[in-house]
Amino acid sequence: MTIMTGTYPPGVPCWADLGTADPDASLAFYGTVFGWHGAPGPGDVDYYTSCAVRGRRVAGIRLLPEPDVPIGWTTYLATDDADAAVVKAAAEGAEVAYPPMDVLDMGRFALLTDPTGAPFGLWQARSLVGAELVNEPGGIVWTELLTRDTPRALAFYGALFGYAFEDMSAEGFDYHAFSVDDRPRGGIMGMDANWPDELPAHWHVTFCVADTDATAGLVRAAGGTVLSEPRNSPYGRIAQCRDPHGADFAILKSDEHAADPTG
Repeated sequence: MTIMTGTYPPGVPCWADLGTADPDASLAFYGTVFGWHGAPGPGDVDYYTSCAVRGRRVAGIRLLPEPDVPIGWTTYLATDDADAAVVKAAAEGAEVAYPPMDVLDMGRFALLTDPTGAPFGLWQARSLVGAELVNEPGGIVWTELLTRDTPRALAFYGALFGYAFEDMSAEGFDYHAFSVDDRPRGGIMGMDANWPDELPAHWHVTFCVADTDATAGLVRAAGGTVLSEPRNSPYGRIAQCRDPHGADFAILKSDEHAADPTG
């Protein structure tokens, strides 16, 4: 079991939350699929639910502020200084959607859009380190950026966090894994003309499961959609899914976890 007790190194995906118009229904869905449980936060953060598996926080669910805001998952990248990171990100071409602000004593966050159009967050940990359980069933196992401008994305995130990139591309496949402290932490995938035109750049999350086929059945039973049937990959058995409200995610059973956020 991978349990986080210290802080994530800067640049490592450390948290993800779902923006939805119906947090209760979303929690019911992910509770069925992954065994999550949670409750709204106190006071002025009652719009936010911290979800846990086996007593360890794994992700969040938040009420969207406006009905026309797209439903979907947001990835947060760790930083030691949210204010300084926002200044640097803006200088590299990012747009600031929400400037740095405190969340009780949990930490300090900001929301931005990278130069290729993908929203992402920054998280400066205090009492909440981020996801407390990863690489285990119910927790996140991999995170990657899907973009239509790979060179711009590589330049932006490389400048912001000093990522080391490994080009894993092949014919018809544009992919770069990024590392922090010599450990793989996520990837950047280029979307070509074969991807739907209406699909915007975004950070995509993959959750670890004990049985991909069985979990795909739970997705359907809970009202979601399996976009691509479970298949074997070099990293384990994977399937692409969509929750009942339109948020995409993937599920993966892997004996060799692709990312290690610790260290």
